[in-house]
Amino acid sequence: MYWHQHDIERVMRDGYGTTGKITSAEAVSNRFPFVFDGVWPRFVDENLSIGLQWTGKDGVQRERKGIAVSAAYAARITVGNQLRLVTVPIQAIDDDSSLPVIVEDLDDHLSHIRSTSRFMLAGAGISAIILLLVIGWQTWAARRSGPGSAAIAAGSRRPFPFVLGILTAVMVLFGGYMLVNSYVEQSTLKEILDHGDEVTADLTRAYGEVNKAGDAPSYLVTLAWTDKNGRQQSYGPTHVSPGFWQKITRNGVQTVRQTRIRYLSGRPDARPLIVDDAAEAQYQNSFGVKGGAVFLVFGLILAAATAFRYRARPGMA
Repeated sequence: MYWHQHDIERVMRDGYGTTGKITSAEAVSNRFPFVFDGVWPRFVDENLSIGLQWTGKDGVQRERKGIAVSAAYAARITVGNQLRLVTVPIQAIDDDSSLPVIVEDLDDHLSHIRSTSRFMLAGAGISAIILLLVIGWQTWAARRSGPGSAAIAAGSRRPFPFVLGILTAVMVLFGGYMLVNSYVEQSTLKEILDHGDEVTADLTRAYGEVNKAGDAPSYLVTLAWTDKNGRQQSYGPTHVSPGFWQKITRNGVQTVRQTRIRYLSGRPDARPLIVDDAAEAQYQNSFGVKGGAVFLVFGLILAAATAFRYRARPGMA
């Protein structure tokens, strides 16, 4: 991910602008996120990669495959399972190692790379902490129990089931976070309905994202408005329902530029409510609360099973 970002920035800095033609597309599985451009596999950090053909400054026609495109851009160049073989502006370098950059997809692709990198760093940090805790627990337990007490402990209790314990912790933490976050969103939505200010907001951007070729896209918009104190506010991207998408677009092209919203003054972090899409916001929050509760209950069941496995005598198994 780091080198992908580095290469994109280098091509945008040192390359030249031209046009390229989209020649192919390939859906990329998360289980095997690689495509073959010639002999060597190339890692793809998105769910769709395309092939591009262009003529370089040296007059040589070049073609590269395995160029990752964001979910938002994938929605623009695909119709169902059909690829639009269109000409697009690109930035390129005439060598055998650099991939061209699609200028129209630069911001979305870099944003995806940066957010994914932060997520992976956070996951690596959490995994390292869990590993240190496991090592620390085992070291402490080994020092605490001497040779004699170890034999007694071995006869009375099973070893702690670390895999089950880690799975329990993940389920409880994820379910608890999902439940609390969705409950807070529900409370904020109720506060907006009861005490929020209503204003006309600009739909500064409306687009669809395709996470997998052939799947129905999800729809997002960004909002901008002037609050009652005269300050410019913005929020997004935020998801909207397919029904609202149909209201603001025609044949996939945005035709409506404004919509009524309700927002909380002094709370720029609070998600504003699109008045004509209120049912979607209520559904998302309700689904989050129910889903979080399911994960949390399942995690608590695993916690009980973990405690039972740890405390049970070997003869009870």
